[in-house]
Amino acid sequence: MPEKTNVAIIGCGWAGLRHAVAYRSCGANVLWAVDVDKRRASAIARSYPDTHVVQDVRVALEDPAIDAVSICLPSHMHSDTAIMAVQAGKHVLCEEPMATTLEDADAMVAAAAGAGVTLMTGANVRYSPLYRNMSDLVQEGVIGQPVLVRLNRETYIQGASPDDERWGPEFPDSKDGVMMSGGIHDFEMMRMVVGEITSVHAVKAPQRLHDMRSDDTSIATLRFANGALGMLVESCTSRRLETVSGKEVHTLRVDGELGSLYSPDPRSLQLYTARQDYLVDGRATRKDIHIPESDTFLLEVLHFLKCLHTGQEPNTSGRSQRRSLELVLAAYRSMNTG
Repeated sequence: MPEKTNVAIIGCGWAGLRHAVAYRSCGANVLWAVDVDKRRASAIARSYPDTHVVQDVRVALEDPAIDAVSICLPSHMHSDTAIMAVQAGKHVLCEEPMATTLEDADAMVAAAAGAGVTLMTGANVRYSPLYRNMSDLVQEGVIGQPVLVRLNRETYIQGASPDDERWGPEFPDSKDGVMMSGGIHDFEMMRMVVGEITSVHAVKAPQRLHDMRSDDTSIATLRFANGALGMLVESCTSRRLETVSGKEVHTLRVDGELGSLYSPDPRSLQLYTARQDYLVDGRATRKDIHIPESDTFLLEVLHFLKCLHTGQEPNTSGRSQRRSLELVLAAYRSMNTG
């Protein structure tokens, strides 16, 4: 592997642009921007003059100078594109969800192993200082044994107009259902912070956004291997002051036998605990922990590049991330069959 990694961005919407910025910040060369819409690919090339624009992914994959690719396409295109890339000898960083079926995910993992290249998934929540901090505190027993976990991801999309920017090509999976588009990240987050999930039951509300291909509001109840119970709420029809103003509400709370952890936003963490070594004057304490702002795409790409140069398996390898996809698909089976 050369000291400076040469990469191609496949899919140049919002996520592709974030990947391009992260690679350049890490000193990698973005040599190709691939998208069927040349305007989106050209938007990346305008910022990076050494970048070539092409609509056919095969052109970029045939370039012997390319070491790795980031796949930022609609999720149903991930598997075929990733397999094509690894067969061309390229390392792959693939956005979440890595695939839409377990069969496709397994085919991706097998193809990468057979080609001897790295397959990493873009589960950027794994690299978030906030959730890593929460995970450490839970594992250290600061709140005792986890009992109840609640995660909410809420946005508001007014109507189902295809002119709404949140339906546009920048967010190609936004119509696939919120349990897939958001839940894939949130299952990953809860597994990281609390532990493995062993059972899932899910229901969905009557559909209000009829341009959606699946759920626009759904809830999953969970059981963790350590005995904790969980509830996951995913909605893009949440009419709140924050969401109507265009913000996403994303909160995580973990209650344990000795206290609780609560994240009201990506930069704040509240700890309340009655653990003996945290008592002040014999009383339980609340501590507000400020989390420095971070770019999880940058942290994710840094880890990917490190793995390419050291040969270590990524923290979010295709093999490890298969489980989160399995849980999302189990939630959909539950929604559809009861």
